[in-house]
Amino acid sequence: MKKHSLLKKGLGGLAAVVLIAAALVADSRYRLQLTEYRLSFNNLPESFEGCRIVHISDLHGMSFGRDNSRLVELILNQQPDIIAITGDIAGDGGDLESVEALLRGIEGLCPAYYVNGNHEWANNCVPEIEALMESYGVRCLSNEIELLYKGDDSIVVIGAEDPNGRADMMKPWDLSLKAGELYSGKFMLWLAHRNDYITMYKDIGTDLVLCGHAHGGIIRLPFVGGLLSTHHTLGAEYEKGIYSSGHYLMEVSRGLGNSVPIPRLFNRPELVVIELSRNN
Repeated sequence: MKKHSLLKKGLGGLAAVVLIAAALVADSRYRLQLTEYRLSFNNLPESFEGCRIVHISDLHGMSFGRDNSRLVELILNQQPDIIAITGDIAGDGGDLESVEALLRGIEGLCPAYYVNGNHEWANNCVPEIEALMESYGVRCLSNEIELLYKGDDSIVVIGAEDPNGRADMMKPWDLSLKAGELYSGKFMLWLAHRNDYITMYKDIGTDLVLCGHAHGGIIRLPFVGGLLSTHHTLGAEYEKGIYSSGHYLMEVSRGLGNSVPIPRLFNRPELVVIELSRNN
């Protein structure tokens, strides 16, 4: 009888542990987190004071509510002036259903820009996703440079293509040189997917880089941070938050979805809002 009681308690304890673990994994998969930053720059035009950028990255086909309604509502509530989508948006195999639901919900809200991630190239869905983006008014930037105007003022928006793209594509350093030749001294917003800019392109001419790719280190531990790199090795680097190269700031989103068998843990899906300000 005593053994039966101990076994029953043991099974009950195990069941509790399993339920807690499942709840933690579900929390890190479905419960959206909003992260806000206020960043100041010397050369930001006066008209862009208080400009709010919503940064969306690494959706990986995830849907938050029917027709992605919870994510759409969170974006709408931020009243963005710019939306930046930095790649790995499509699901495995190039599924775009949740992407289209998101785009439908934010269509016409404000100027929106998109750059490809490594998964769009790996899934051979670049033409399809770019056509979908453009059909909802999102500007696709593939190693392209554009001016975004507010009244008579403007900033430079640069979209860098992912290294998974064609071998003959322009490299980031050459894209930076081109932007500098055209718009030297202007505020530059650089959109890319990968989070290795500070290690590989520390001196590129820009003011702010927005990227993702790291998934926040997938598993986040207190006092440690991200545990896993995007190569599934221990020790994530530049996995979330704001970093300085000494020449520019880089914001890395933890992203919204996942693309590996290891579940996100203590790492809720993240939507980032950046408010720009002028240094006085």
